[in-house]
Amino acid sequence: MPRSRDDVTAGANHPLDGFAARLWREAEEKKSWVCLGLDLDLERLPAGLPRSVDGARAFLNEVVEACADVVVAFKPNVPFYLALGPDGLRLLRDLRDAVGDRALLLADNKVGDVSDTSERYAGFLFDFLDADAITFNPWGGRDAIQPLIERPDRGAFAWLRSSNPGADDLQGLMTGDGEPVYLRLARGLAEWNELGNLGVVVGATRPADVGAVRELAPGIPILAPGVGAQGGALEATVKAGFGPAPAGVLVNAGRSALWASSGPDYAQAVRSKVEAMRSAIEDARSG
Repeated sequence: MPRSRDDVTAGANHPLDGFAARLWREAEEKKSWVCLGLDLDLERLPAGLPRSVDGARAFLNEVVEACADVVVAFKPNVPFYLALGPDGLRLLRDLRDAVGDRALLLADNKVGDVSDTSERYAGFLFDFLDADAITFNPWGGRDAIQPLIERPDRGAFAWLRSSNPGADDLQGLMTGDGEPVYLRLARGLAEWNELGNLGVVVGATRPADVGAVRELAPGIPILAPGVGAQGGALEATVKAGFGPAPAGVLVNAGRSALWASSGPDYAQAVRSKVEAMRSAIEDARSG
Protein backbone atom coordinates (compact mmCIF):
# COMPACT_ATOMS: atom_id res chain seq x y z
CA MET A 1 0.00 0.00 0.00
CA PRO A 2 1.23 3.54 -0.72
CA ARG A 3 2.24 5.57 2.28
CA SER A 4 -0.12 8.05 3.86
CA ARG A 5 0.16 11.81 3.39
CA ASP A 6 2.03 12.11 6.69
CA ASP A 7 4.83 9.96 5.26
CA VAL A 8 5.72 12.36 2.45
CA THR A 9 9.29 13.30 3.30
CA ALA A 10 12.42 14.45 1.60
CA GLY A 11 13.63 10.84 1.48
CA ALA A 12 13.48 10.87 -2.31
CA ASN A 13 15.74 13.97 -2.34
CA HIS A 14 12.78 16.21 -3.17
CA PRO A 15 11.78 19.27 -1.15
CA LEU A 16 8.81 18.90 1.18
CA ASP A 17 7.09 21.84 -0.47
CA GLY A 18 7.58 20.65 -4.06
CA PHE A 19 4.47 20.30 -6.18
CA ALA A 20 4.54 16.49 -6.24
CA ALA A 21 4.39 16.36 -2.42
CA ARG A 22 1.55 18.87 -2.44
CA LEU A 23 -0.37 16.81 -4.99
CA TRP A 24 0.03 13.69 -2.86
CA ARG A 25 -1.14 15.45 0.31
CA GLU A 26 -4.20 17.01 -1.30
CA ALA A 27 -5.20 13.83 -3.14
CA GLU A 28 -4.90 11.74 0.01
CA GLU A 29 -6.86 14.30 2.04
CA LYS A 30 -9.70 14.16 -0.48
CA LYS A 31 -9.26 10.43 -1.07
CA SER A 32 -9.40 11.31 -4.74
CA TRP A 33 -6.83 10.92 -7.50
CA VAL A 34 -9.33 12.04 -10.15
CA CYS A 35 -8.49 14.87 -12.52
CA LEU A 36 -11.56 16.13 -14.37
CA GLY A 37 -10.81 17.17 -17.93
CA LEU A 38 -12.61 20.27 -19.13
CA ASP A 39 -12.28 20.00 -22.92
CA LEU A 40 -14.87 22.59 -23.82
CA ASP A 41 -17.19 22.08 -26.81
CA LEU A 42 -19.96 24.63 -27.28
CA GLU A 43 -21.91 22.24 -29.51
CA ARG A 44 -22.17 19.71 -26.67
CA LEU A 45 -23.52 22.05 -24.01
CA PRO A 46 -26.60 20.57 -22.33
CA ALA A 47 -30.12 21.52 -23.35
CA GLY A 48 -31.25 24.80 -21.85
CA LEU A 49 -27.84 26.44 -22.07
CA PRO A 50 -27.00 28.79 -24.96
CA ARG A 51 -24.22 27.45 -27.16
CA SER A 52 -22.07 30.46 -26.45
CA VAL A 53 -19.30 31.54 -24.13
CA ASP A 54 -21.92 32.62 -21.59
CA GLY A 55 -23.49 29.19 -21.78
CA ALA A 56 -20.07 27.60 -21.35
CA ARG A 57 -19.40 29.76 -18.30
CA ALA A 58 -22.65 28.66 -16.67
CA PHE A 59 -21.87 25.03 -17.50
CA LEU A 60 -18.35 25.17 -16.09
CA ASN A 61 -19.44 26.96 -12.93
CA GLU A 62 -22.05 24.29 -12.22
CA VAL A 63 -19.60 21.45 -12.89
CA VAL A 64 -16.96 23.02 -10.65
CA GLU A 65 -19.49 23.54 -7.86
CA ALA A 66 -20.67 19.94 -8.14
CA CYS A 67 -17.22 18.34 -8.28
CA ALA A 68 -14.69 20.53 -6.43
CA ASP A 69 -14.81 18.35 -3.32
CA VAL A 70 -14.43 15.02 -5.17
CA VAL A 71 -11.63 15.80 -7.63
CA VAL A 72 -8.07 16.75 -6.80
CA ALA A 73 -7.67 18.74 -10.04
CA PHE A 74 -9.53 20.28 -12.93
CA LYS A 75 -7.77 20.13 -16.29
CA PRO A 76 -8.89 22.60 -18.95
CA ASN A 77 -7.44 21.84 -22.38
CA VAL A 78 -6.21 25.34 -23.18
CA PRO A 79 -6.54 25.30 -27.01
CA PHE A 80 -10.27 24.56 -26.71
CA TYR A 81 -10.58 27.93 -24.98
CA LEU A 82 -8.11 29.91 -27.09
CA ALA A 83 -10.07 28.85 -30.18
CA LEU A 84 -12.86 31.08 -28.88
CA GLY A 85 -10.65 34.17 -29.08
CA PRO A 86 -10.56 36.87 -26.38
CA ASP A 87 -13.80 35.58 -24.85
CA GLY A 88 -12.23 32.16 -24.40
CA LEU A 89 -9.22 33.68 -22.68
CA ARG A 90 -11.52 35.49 -20.26
CA LEU A 91 -13.38 32.23 -19.73
CA LEU A 92 -10.14 30.55 -18.66
CA ARG A 93 -9.51 33.29 -16.10
CA ASP A 94 -13.10 32.99 -14.86
CA LEU A 95 -12.58 29.25 -14.50
CA ARG A 96 -9.45 29.88 -12.44
CA ASP A 97 -11.49 32.12 -10.14
CA ALA A 98 -14.33 29.60 -9.90
CA VAL A 99 -11.98 26.80 -8.85
CA GLY A 100 -10.15 28.97 -6.33
CA ASP A 101 -8.27 26.92 -3.76
CA ARG A 102 -10.82 24.09 -3.68
CA ALA A 103 -8.85 22.02 -6.20
CA LEU A 104 -5.76 22.26 -8.35
CA LEU A 105 -5.93 23.78 -11.82
CA LEU A 106 -3.86 21.87 -14.37
CA ALA A 107 -3.55 23.79 -17.65
CA ASP A 108 -3.17 21.23 -20.43
CA ASN A 109 -1.32 23.05 -23.21
CA LYS A 110 1.66 20.75 -23.94
CA VAL A 111 3.87 23.75 -24.60
CA GLY A 112 7.48 23.46 -25.69
CA ASP A 113 9.82 25.66 -27.69
CA VAL A 114 13.20 27.35 -27.38
CA SER A 115 13.87 28.86 -23.98
CA ASP A 116 12.87 32.47 -24.62
CA THR A 117 9.48 31.33 -25.95
CA SER A 118 9.11 28.94 -23.01
CA GLU A 119 9.62 31.90 -20.70
CA ARG A 120 6.59 33.57 -22.28
CA TYR A 121 4.56 30.37 -21.99
CA ALA A 122 5.51 30.17 -18.31
CA GLY A 123 4.40 33.77 -17.81
CA PHE A 124 1.05 33.11 -19.48
CA LEU A 125 0.28 29.81 -17.75
CA PHE A 126 1.70 30.44 -14.29
CA ASP A 127 1.39 34.21 -13.86
CA PHE A 128 -1.62 35.27 -15.94
CA LEU A 129 -3.67 32.07 -15.68
CA ASP A 130 -2.25 31.17 -12.25
CA ALA A 131 -2.25 27.46 -13.03
CA ASP A 132 -1.05 25.14 -10.30
CA ALA A 133 0.40 22.81 -12.92
CA ILE A 134 0.86 22.53 -16.68
CA THR A 135 1.67 19.98 -19.34
CA PHE A 136 4.67 20.50 -21.59
CA ASN A 137 6.42 18.91 -24.54
CA PRO A 138 9.95 17.90 -23.47
CA TRP A 139 11.27 16.81 -26.84
CA GLY A 140 13.36 19.97 -27.33
CA GLY A 141 15.62 19.09 -24.41
CA ARG A 142 16.19 20.56 -21.00
CA ASP A 143 17.49 23.97 -22.06
CA ALA A 144 14.35 24.55 -24.11
CA ILE A 145 11.91 23.79 -21.30
CA GLN A 146 13.90 25.00 -18.28
CA PRO A 147 11.65 28.08 -17.73
CA LEU A 148 8.68 25.73 -17.41
CA ILE A 149 10.17 23.50 -14.72
CA GLU A 150 12.04 25.90 -12.43
CA ARG A 151 9.19 26.78 -10.06
CA PRO A 152 9.07 24.16 -7.30
CA ASP A 153 5.54 25.05 -6.21
CA ARG A 154 4.15 24.65 -9.75
CA GLY A 155 3.82 21.24 -11.34
CA ALA A 156 5.00 20.46 -14.86
CA PHE A 157 3.87 17.20 -16.50
CA ALA A 158 5.98 16.10 -19.45
CA TRP A 159 4.08 14.67 -22.42
CA LEU A 160 5.96 11.39 -22.48
CA ARG A 161 3.83 8.49 -23.73
CA SER A 162 0.60 9.52 -25.37
CA SER A 163 -2.63 7.55 -25.64
CA ASN A 164 -3.21 7.99 -29.38
CA PRO A 165 -2.69 5.03 -31.77
CA GLY A 166 0.16 6.72 -33.64
CA ALA A 167 2.32 7.29 -30.58
CA ASP A 168 4.79 4.63 -31.64
CA ASP A 169 5.70 6.54 -34.81
CA LEU A 170 8.30 8.41 -32.76
CA GLN A 171 7.94 7.60 -29.06
CA GLY A 172 8.34 3.88 -29.61
CA LEU A 173 11.44 4.05 -31.80
CA MET A 174 14.38 2.09 -30.44
CA THR A 175 17.63 3.73 -29.46
CA GLY A 176 20.95 2.16 -30.36
CA ASP A 177 20.98 0.07 -27.18
CA GLY A 178 17.46 -1.26 -27.74
CA GLU A 179 15.60 1.04 -25.36
CA PRO A 180 12.46 2.85 -26.62
CA VAL A 181 12.93 6.58 -26.99
CA TYR A 182 10.18 7.38 -24.48
CA LEU A 183 11.95 5.37 -21.79
CA ARG A 184 15.23 7.11 -22.51
CA LEU A 185 13.41 10.39 -22.01
CA ALA A 186 11.85 9.08 -18.79
CA ARG A 187 15.36 8.54 -17.43
CA GLY A 188 16.25 12.12 -18.29
CA LEU A 189 13.10 13.51 -16.68
CA ALA A 190 13.88 11.66 -13.45
CA GLU A 191 17.28 13.37 -13.44
CA TRP A 192 15.75 16.78 -14.18
CA ASN A 193 13.33 16.45 -11.25
CA GLU A 194 15.61 18.30 -8.87
CA LEU A 195 12.82 20.44 -7.39
CA GLY A 196 10.28 17.67 -6.88
CA ASN A 197 7.77 19.32 -9.21
CA LEU A 198 7.89 17.21 -12.37
CA GLY A 199 5.31 14.70 -13.54
CA VAL A 200 4.84 12.67 -16.69
CA VAL A 201 1.88 12.01 -18.97
CA VAL A 202 1.47 8.33 -19.85
CA GLY A 203 -1.73 7.13 -21.50
CA ALA A 204 -3.90 4.67 -19.59
CA THR A 205 -4.30 2.87 -22.91
CA ARG A 206 -0.76 1.53 -22.26
CA PRO A 207 -0.65 0.23 -18.66
CA ALA A 208 2.49 -1.83 -19.30
CA ASP A 209 4.23 1.37 -20.34
CA VAL A 210 2.97 3.05 -17.17
CA GLY A 211 4.78 0.36 -15.21
CA ALA A 212 7.96 0.74 -17.24
CA VAL A 213 7.98 4.51 -16.67
CA ARG A 214 7.31 4.07 -12.96
CA GLU A 215 10.35 1.82 -12.65
CA LEU A 216 12.62 4.43 -14.23
CA ALA A 217 11.01 7.45 -12.55
CA PRO A 218 10.10 6.21 -9.06
CA GLY A 219 9.45 9.60 -7.48
CA ILE A 220 7.37 11.26 -10.19
CA PRO A 221 3.56 11.48 -10.34
CA ILE A 222 1.90 10.18 -13.50
CA LEU A 223 -1.01 11.84 -15.28
CA ALA A 224 -2.94 9.08 -17.06
CA PRO A 225 -5.41 10.18 -19.75
CA GLY A 226 -7.39 7.79 -21.92
CA VAL A 227 -9.73 6.10 -19.42
CA GLY A 228 -13.29 6.03 -20.72
CA ALA A 229 -13.84 7.05 -24.35
CA GLN A 230 -10.36 5.90 -25.38
CA GLY A 231 -10.69 2.56 -23.63
CA GLY A 232 -7.87 2.90 -21.14
CA ALA A 233 -7.50 0.27 -18.43
CA LEU A 234 -8.00 2.02 -15.09
CA GLU A 235 -7.25 -0.85 -12.71
CA ALA A 236 -4.12 -1.97 -14.56
CA THR A 237 -2.87 1.61 -14.82
CA VAL A 238 -3.34 2.27 -11.10
CA LYS A 239 -1.67 -0.97 -10.09
CA ALA A 240 1.26 -0.34 -12.42
CA GLY A 241 1.69 3.32 -11.59
CA PHE A 242 1.27 3.94 -7.89
CA GLY A 243 4.42 3.92 -5.81
CA PRO A 244 5.53 5.36 -2.47
CA ALA A 245 4.72 9.02 -1.91
CA PRO A 246 4.79 11.21 -3.92
CA ALA A 247 4.53 8.78 -6.86
CA GLY A 248 0.78 8.82 -7.42
CA VAL A 249 -1.34 8.35 -10.52
CA LEU A 250 -3.61 11.22 -11.46
CA VAL A 251 -6.35 9.59 -13.54
CA ASN A 252 -8.11 11.85 -16.00
CA ALA A 253 -11.88 11.71 -16.25
CA GLY A 254 -12.43 12.96 -19.77
CA ARG A 255 -15.23 13.29 -22.30
CA SER A 256 -17.31 10.37 -21.01
CA ALA A 257 -17.55 12.14 -17.65
CA LEU A 258 -17.83 15.76 -18.72
CA TRP A 259 -20.61 15.06 -21.21
CA ALA A 260 -22.36 12.41 -19.11
CA SER A 261 -25.75 14.07 -19.56
CA SER A 262 -27.28 16.53 -22.01
CA GLY A 263 -30.16 17.31 -19.67
CA PRO A 264 -30.66 19.57 -16.68
CA ASP A 265 -29.02 17.02 -14.38
CA TYR A 266 -25.66 17.47 -16.14
CA ALA A 267 -23.68 18.64 -13.11
CA GLN A 268 -24.85 15.77 -10.92
CA ALA A 269 -24.21 13.33 -13.77
CA VAL A 270 -20.59 14.51 -13.99
CA ARG A 271 -20.23 14.16 -10.23
CA SER A 272 -21.58 10.62 -10.36
CA LYS A 273 -19.00 9.66 -12.99
CA VAL A 274 -16.22 11.21 -10.93
CA GLU A 275 -17.34 9.47 -7.75
CA ALA A 276 -17.41 6.12 -9.55
CA MET A 277 -13.89 6.67 -10.86
CA ARG A 278 -12.66 7.77 -7.45
CA SER A 279 -14.00 4.57 -5.91
CA ALA A 280 -12.51 2.45 -8.69
CA ILE A 281 -9.07 3.98 -8.11
CA GLU A 282 -9.20 3.31 -4.37
CA ASP A 283 -10.41 -0.25 -4.98
CA ALA A 284 -7.51 -0.84 -7.38
CA ARG A 285 -5.00 0.54 -4.88
CA SER A 286 -6.25 -1.70 -2.07
CA GLY A 287 -6.92 -4.79 -4.17
